[in-house]
Amino acid sequence: MIDEQRLALFVMLGQSASIAIEASPELVSPQSLHLSGAYDLAEIMPEVVRNSVEAAEAYRLFFVFEGYLREFVVDALSASDKENWWASVPKDVQEEVAKLEQNEETKSWMALGSRDKSSLMTYPQLLRVIDQCWKSHFEDLLRDKTLVHQARLIGHLRNTICHMSNISAEELERVRQTMRDWFRRIAP
Repeated sequence: MIDEQRLALFVMLGQSASIAIEASPELVSPQSLHLSGAYDLAEIMPEVVRNSVEAAEAYRLFFVFEGYLREFVVDALSASDKENWWASVPKDVQEEVAKLEQNEETKSWMALGSRDKSSLMTYPQLLRVIDQCWKSHFEDLLRDKTLVHQARLIGHLRNTICHMSNISAEELERVRQTMRDWFRRIAP
């Protein structure tokens, strides 16, 4: 007959050992990162690959949130005039995007494909559009500028992740909470 307490202790010790081993930075990450079929960065740079795995969740959240904001801004500006939504964008943002378009042209050798003006707007620019067009396009949709303020606050976390640094679990939860607040108000 199996002693259930001893079995439970054995399983718990095994799980604890697995967690401790996986946390060791010098061990190869369980997730590979291949440059080619024979070249796995997880074997060469295990700690960096582990960090990239941790950062990936925050990056994915920001990827979704920024895309959502972009679509939200374009939809709100297009509500009254689908063909001329760009005319509602503040002039300073239009000028900045025009410069980005010129840069895109010089990089035409890259396989980026055709990108419209909205896809060139940056995260801070999207928030500026909401701020500057608040009364005319966003007040009735959001009703509370606190959401914009929260989105601006997590912008620093976005930049941290996009510049290849990790954020803490606490800050990752702040990102999630901001997204939940936005999605509670405006469902994607």
